[in-house]
Amino acid sequence: MTQPVRRLCLALVTIAAIASVAMVTTTAVAAPTRNPVILIHGWTAGGLLPPQKATFEPMRRALAADGRPVHVVDLPGDVNVENAAAIARVVAQARSGQPGHKVDLVGHSMGGLAARHYLKFLGGTAHVEHYVSMGTGQYGWRPACLLPPGTGDDMCPTSPFLRALNRGDDTPGSVAYTTLRTIDDPPAAGGQRNRHLDGGVCVRDGIDGGPHMDEPRNPRIIAMVRQALNDGCPGEIVDLPVT
Repeated sequence: MTQPVRRLCLALVTIAAIASVAMVTTTAVAAPTRNPVILIHGWTAGGLLPPQKATFEPMRRALAADGRPVHVVDLPGDVNVENAAAIARVVAQARSGQPGHKVDLVGHSMGGLAARHYLKFLGGTAHVEHYVSMGTGQYGWRPACLLPPGTGDDMCPTSPFLRALNRGDDTPGSVAYTTLRTIDDPPAAGGQRNRHLDGGVCVRDGIDGGPHMDEPRNPRIIAMVRQALNDGCPGEIVDLPVT
């Protein structure tokens, strides 16, 4: 083999090697393909009790291990309209990091109401694929009627917030809705905490999930959330007429 030919062969091998390394590097840093998940804590952000965001840590770790980018919303208080706006901001941030992806919402207790307001009134159905609530009083919780304005009184069954939220279709858009409730989430003081949402929704009631405040960290609940986010239904599909 002549010297010029040898040099040409070496050059071609070098180019191929560089291209191969570049391809491997590109593959290794490719953006995740799974939806970002937005975790939304419940009541107490207004300061009446210590915030319970830390209860999401076991779920955050489990979902991150599944390859999902996870964002925990820092709610500004206990007014659900304001909390829904905060959710909208986090959704926009999460989607900016993964253009073209929808997100999944997982809300605990009152956080599930703020998430529904975002879906129904702030255009969230265009950006969300899955909605999962844990222990959310979708139609209200009577003891909340005794709370001062702006401290969680949105959860009162007769509040203007809930009247608007539950007027018409409860499950708008093409979002997959799932509601999870434990044996610690019964109807309370004449409220309708366990009434199912109108429209098609995956329902699982009576879960042995421990105390209400510990639901986000319970292994059974975490497993059901993962199943729901993987397009499964950990319970049964209930399709009620829209009222």
